[in-house]
Amino acid sequence: MTPKQRYLFDVTGYLHLENVLSPEELKQAQHAADRYIRTPPEKWEPGFGANLERPDFTPYSHGFAFDKALESLCFHPVTWPIVKELTGDKPRFTSGTLGRNTHGQRFHPLHCAREGGGGPEMPRYFCQDGQIYCDFFVVFFYLTDVMPGDGGLVVIPGSHKSEFLRPPDLFVPDSDEIDPEPHPAVTNIAPRAGDVVIISELLTHGVLVWKPKDRDRRFLILRYMPQYTTYGTFDPFPDEIQPRLSPETLELIEIAPYKHVKEIVKQETVTLTC
Repeated sequence: MTPKQRYLFDVTGYLHLENVLSPEELKQAQHAADRYIRTPPEKWEPGFGANLERPDFTPYSHGFAFDKALESLCFHPVTWPIVKELTGDKPRFTSGTLGRNTHGQRFHPLHCAREGGGGPEMPRYFCQDGQIYCDFFVVFFYLTDVMPGDGGLVVIPGSHKSEFLRPPDLFVPDSDEIDPEPHPAVTNIAPRAGDVVIISELLTHGVLVWKPKDRDRRFLILRYMPQYTTYGTFDPFPDEIQPRLSPETLELIEIAPYKHVKEIVKQETVTLTC
């Protein structure tokens, strides 16, 4: 991370990196995502699927594994150094979902990992000797444009360090309104296709209603944590998915002791071998 990135992530709890994907990388990722989304449910291969009835957005399970153009983003040369730094060179990849928002889906209430019932010790965010330690974070690769006023991801900057639980009525999470007005403390992030947003899971975040009727919001959701911790599902990748993964990704998803150094961490640039 650059000093600027390190400062902004520590102060706000997120980073917005512009133009991360090259035109060719973006094109390949867009085509792969489109193929998954357009595949009829009866033709999904084992391990793949989607909750088409979810009211706030449509998650396509294990979207990162659908195509090597998406799997390779787990190690993108722009984000990989950040992943290693935030985990103290002990990274583990825990899930990779393809997300889609369309007009008419309702808002996703504000939430964060602190509200998930994982206990007061999980996950952690702290700084020591100039190093950020972030036990649970998400890397969003945007495959379509989000323009100001479209809706999409919202965050409360700095909330990853809050010592207090969020008031339950903030952003009216229990409201029946389809499109509630967000609190002034909420920031709506508007990435363009090819941009990346990285957030701590301790950062309070949610999703506004998607306004455009003629286009959707598509993004890859990649989650990471240190290799020696677990949070949620112990083994999140089913047997049908793991054989599809490259050796480098299989190493990245492994749980390992604190002192173990993964071979992929020794590489500044990771290229999938198969």
